[in-house]
Amino acid sequence: MQSSSINSRLFGITALLICFVLIVLILILAKSFLIPLAWSLLIALASFRMLNKIENRYRINRMISSLVYVILILLIILMLFYFFYIEIVSIIKGIPDFSILLIESIQQTILLLEDYGIHLPLIDQNQIHIWISNHSETISNVLKSLGKSFGEIFLVGLYLFFILYYRDNYLYYLKLKTKGIETFSVKKKQVTEISDVISNFLFGLFSITFILTILLLVLFLAIGLKYALFFALLVSLLTLIPYIGNPIGMIIVVIFAIISSDDLTLPALALGSILVGNALKSYVFKPIIIGNKINLNAFVIFLSVILGGLIWGISGMILFMPFAGILKVMMQYNDRTKPLVALFVSIPKDIINSENDPESAK
Repeated sequence: MQSSSINSRLFGITALLICFVLIVLILILAKSFLIPLAWSLLIALASFRMLNKIENRYRINRMISSLVYVILILLIILMLFYFFYIEIVSIIKGIPDFSILLIESIQQTILLLEDYGIHLPLIDQNQIHIWISNHSETISNVLKSLGKSFGEIFLVGLYLFFILYYRDNYLYYLKLKTKGIETFSVKKKQVTEISDVISNFLFGLFSITFILTILLLVLFLAIGLKYALFFALLVSLLTLIPYIGNPIGMIIVVIFAIISSDDLTLPALALGSILVGNALKSYVFKPIIIGNKINLNAFVIFLSVILGGLIWGISGMILFMPFAGILKVMMQYNDRTKPLVALFVSIPKDIINSENDPESAK
């Protein structure tokens, strides 16, 4: 009897591992289809309640409201792409000037090291010019390849339109599937909660990104950093990538500041500006605007970022965190998976020591 129980558990674990591997394989192999679909689903979940209110208040046809909304989102994305394209092209055109400053900095460093008895060969200026020219050409090729991503953006818009237009179909499916009004109301509440969680989180996230952009723009203009708006927007958008976004933004800005200045004053001020902006974002704006909308602990967020990066790259690093929040909400409404919610959230010690059911851990 005991042997049968052990075999049953081993079979269950094996089946679970096989399912997990198959899901990961599907996510990897079908990522060109699933990534645009995931982005459109996330945007749609955040938009359901707002569009319902607009349609009911102004009595707008659903097709028109969905179409106008999708067009507005696509226009914002395309304008953002165009802005970055123009700014990067402008920076690339100034690379010859930057290369001269870079050569002078390297030569001064070599002469300084020689004073301490460290002898290095002088750098051939032509080699540096050739290296920079080759890499600027690479950057130009990368910019040209951005045109390929416009197809994916259009695909996101297409998926988004259909999800928004047929959003009542899922509720009707739940109504046909569930037995009884109470069961359907519970399922409807689950969908509403998921939509609210994603909507509040994304609204708060983009509000903070906008505030951080304005703050960094003011600081960068104050210290005299060139292309202040470009770098302020770039750093703010990179912070959307958890853990690695901030360091990447800092490195890019500091390197540009080093190349475009005669001393280390500007790089130090640029670094200080980013640190101040991130500190205000983390300790002032984020607690007020977002609070803890998704309520995931740091370990789950870290795992979602790592797994998302391995499976879907940058998109996965951004998407997997809110989808982990969706998974948590779905598990809360299932008696079998409800205890697993405790692994997703941060539970206070007083709840652990309490004999009561930790409902507040949701």
